[in-house]
Amino acid sequence: MIAISYRREDSTPVAGRLHDRLQADFGRGNVFMDFDSIPFGVDFREQIKQTLERARVVVAVIGPNWLGGRGKGNRRIDDPADFVRLEIALALQRGIPVIPVLVGDTPMPKVETLPVDLKGLPFRNALALDTGVDFHHHADRLIAGIRDLVKLPAGAASPQQEKMESVEAKSAELTAPTQRQEEKVAPADHGRRKTMMLIGSSLVLIGLAATAGWYLFAKLGRARTQPALSLAIATPSPVTIETPVATPIDTATAPPTPVTTPSVAAAPAPIPTPPPSPSPLNSMITDDEVQSFVTAHYRATERKDLDFLLSEYEDLVDHGTDGRRDKAFIRNGYVNYFRRWPTTSFTVGDIRVMHSLSPDTVTAYFEIRFFVQDLASNRSKTGRASEEWVISKSFGTLKIISEKEAVHSDVPDRRRSHR
Repeated sequence: MIAISYRREDSTPVAGRLHDRLQADFGRGNVFMDFDSIPFGVDFREQIKQTLERARVVVAVIGPNWLGGRGKGNRRIDDPADFVRLEIALALQRGIPVIPVLVGDTPMPKVETLPVDLKGLPFRNALALDTGVDFHHHADRLIAGIRDLVKLPAGAASPQQEKMESVEAKSAELTAPTQRQEEKVAPADHGRRKTMMLIGSSLVLIGLAATAGWYLFAKLGRARTQPALSLAIATPSPVTIETPVATPIDTATAPPTPVTTPSVAAAPAPIPTPPPSPSPLNSMITDDEVQSFVTAHYRATERKDLDFLLSEYEDLVDHGTDGRRDKAFIRNGYVNYFRRWPTTSFTVGDIRVMHSLSPDTVTAYFEIRFFVQDLASNRSKTGRASEEWVISKSFGTLKIISEKEAVHSDVPDRRRSHR
């Protein structure tokens, strides 16, 4: 498992983007970043310790405010109970590889500015991570470095390879006795098979000769006993008409017998088989898909992942009282929201999914609890919001086509509030 250590007020957006990239390469269950999502009443030191016991590498995201304050004595990193300090210190103590990732132009912290249990961190080879156009290039370098750290030793086989080798070995054990029995029986069977083939060939030839003799004998016998036929009787009849045996009559007085031509039924024309139609994409929306879709939306909002949020909307959206709006309008709304509230946290309640007659469109009703804060202006707000989303599924991807929201703040506000 890969564990990501970061400070929320320092590098949440870039840590979230990095989390998504690592998940795409190593799998959803192999990347962990929420150290501080610890249940109430649980010793967080023990929780962090248990998490790191499963980690094979720790990625330490270090931004300009990673120390958690200015001036020694009032910094969060100097607190022995600081989450970030505990994560890095335990990883260094256990010998887990720690990769410092320096966001933008952030320098590596100096040894003399760090607590005793973190003084080994500056000696770890670090990677600079640009948050702009070079982000994916730097992330690729990090992924390659992680693969080098967690790869299997030379000569070791992966569990899948060991399983395949075991199956092949068992198959060889099952087929080997059969092959050995065939090798033992083959020499003796070869002579018997050759003898039986010769006997069979002789019997076939004798049967053919007897059949030919009987046919010639029967033909000659019929030629001796049958009288000569007149030309009138010997005229062949059409093979398609069965001629019944009639009583002889006087041909001089009998009327001529009408000759009927047999009718041949025309064969029905073959019906062409239509080509198979391509199977349609699965457009059915399940409740689990909606649950994952909504949860991912608010996790992306917490880390301010604007690209991910916009990808969840259709090009035109029914945006509550604002009417139908495009993605430029939605983007501008999120930018202003993130500027107003740099710190956000959401809890999603139960989601009720209403299915329509069309299987590719549903309506989701749910409530969220939110906490937003701006440390610079010492402002914060808590409350809840009632959400109504219409979600469609085109080309296998869920999209928001309508979004309505009613915000209820815990503290009365004279101005029109917006989450």
